[in-house]
Amino acid sequence: MKKKVLALVLSAAMLAGLLAGCGSSSSTGGTAGTGTGGTETAAPAAEGNGSDASASTGEVVKLKALIISHSLTKDITEMKWVSEIEEKAGVEIEWEQIRADWETVKSTRFAAGDIPDLLFNATADSDYTKYAGLFTDLTPYISAETTPNITAMFEEEPDTKTLATTMEGKIFGLPKFQGKWPSTNTVMFINQEWLTNVGKEVPTTFTELKDVLKAFKEQDANGNGDPDDEIPMDFNAGANNGWFNSAYSMTNLVGSLGIQLTNWGTDAYFAEDGQIKCYAVDERYKLFIKYVADLYANGLINTNAISNDYSAFQSLSRGNENGEALVGCVFGWEETDKFGPNLYSQYVPVPALDYDIDCEPGTYDTRWRDDYTGLNMSGNRVCVSANCKDVEAAVRFIDCFYDPAVSVQGLFGGISDGCVEQTGDNSFKVLDPLDPDTDPGTWKWTSTMADNAPMYIRRSTEIEMAQDMTFALEERKVYDDVIAKASESDTYPQMFMKYSEEDQNTMALTQANINNIIDNYWSLWMTGESDIDADWDSYVKSVNDAGLPQILEIRQKAFDTYLGK
Repeated sequence: MKKKVLALVLSAAMLAGLLAGCGSSSSTGGTAGTGTGGTETAAPAAEGNGSDASASTGEVVKLKALIISHSLTKDITEMKWVSEIEEKAGVEIEWEQIRADWETVKSTRFAAGDIPDLLFNATADSDYTKYAGLFTDLTPYISAETTPNITAMFEEEPDTKTLATTMEGKIFGLPKFQGKWPSTNTVMFINQEWLTNVGKEVPTTFTELKDVLKAFKEQDANGNGDPDDEIPMDFNAGANNGWFNSAYSMTNLVGSLGIQLTNWGTDAYFAEDGQIKCYAVDERYKLFIKYVADLYANGLINTNAISNDYSAFQSLSRGNENGEALVGCVFGWEETDKFGPNLYSQYVPVPALDYDIDCEPGTYDTRWRDDYTGLNMSGNRVCVSANCKDVEAAVRFIDCFYDPAVSVQGLFGGISDGCVEQTGDNSFKVLDPLDPDTDPGTWKWTSTMADNAPMYIRRSTEIEMAQDMTFALEERKVYDDVIAKASESDTYPQMFMKYSEEDQNTMALTQANINNIIDNYWSLWMTGESDIDADWDSYVKSVNDAGLPQILEIRQKAFDTYLGK
């Protein structure tokens, strides 16, 4: 997100707050830290009872840390806010920053015990059972006295403690909470200028969508004199990851058939009346894939959608070298992020569509993906190695990330880095990117830990958002009513499900086989290389034979436990 130098006049009261280190309280005040070249800069911390080893003993504990970062993210040692909390916690961190291919090397390193004291955004729940003994159970180290910020998060947002706690009652990985994010990760956008040019309105049904896309294809929708350069519709199929693993896949549209996806919904599992199901073998999915295949057969979908990676998907949405839009309808996070600074104003959100192919609109209870929990919470933002020689120092440093002001900076960028301004005790303003040629969303990932940071952004914290988040919140209002339909029995928050090591291993092996079958068939059906009606029964049998009933049984057991059944 962003950063901004905040000049603060330090009073005696603020200096008293400095000595409190990274402790938590109801208000946040500025504290002094040493910046580059010995210049004093504002280093945010809240008043409270947290310890500060450097202030009390003068000792600095040296630790090593590994962080998995976005490919765009600058070197973490260049982030002043991180250096400031290192100083406050009395630690000196030697950072190892990994931007790609972590999953290909993780198992080797974990098997060899080749990990540093701290790991940020590098583990999954299954790692704590698969590599038992490699990580520190943090439960004994978490208390109101030693970790006031983490404790406050657990008390005020109990789901975060549920998320962090294993079936055995241990805490290895600590989560994040950023309660300002919207209700869904994905918006369906359509080019309003194109609609005007071809005399159409924003579609409300599947039939109307197809009609609009045909008009985009057959007419010079972008008005540049070339009737053949328009791509009516594009999506991200999650190249190399599978049909369900992209947030911006057309699979979002299964909600129009009454299938309630929850928290990313990228693996085809959902809850309906308290039962865990897989929509990849549901007759409604058959209807959906037949519709998508029909669009593809009629040249209404980008022919490269199946194979393009996200970079290609993103680039196409930002138009050509002449600044002309090339895509009529597409899925994305937010309009400036998706279409860039020159084209975003052409696009508007499309409300959840009614399915009306061979039936009346309203036959199915239209839904849209509910991602609120997934957008605002994630597990395993940070953990501590069992090899760490000073767990207390490591935990003290971690707790600083959950300080109210530090959390805002972890997400949006440092105050002393020029990305954020503190406007009051518990209020902040996200500043425009320092690079005027960079959109706010990209700037966030470039300049700070962003969504990968450990953090606790309180619901009560006031944040004046930058343009991208302002737009994101506004765009999603078209889905508020349909998302509100989801009841507890139709909501499947997978991150809260707890599994035994045996069940985890079973699911991992079995799901890989199932995914291979699903991914093979959907691409064959979409491209017309195979007939859906002719193949459907044998396809469903293959998926079931691969172990789907066993996975559903395991997931149902965990879901029932979560619901307290």
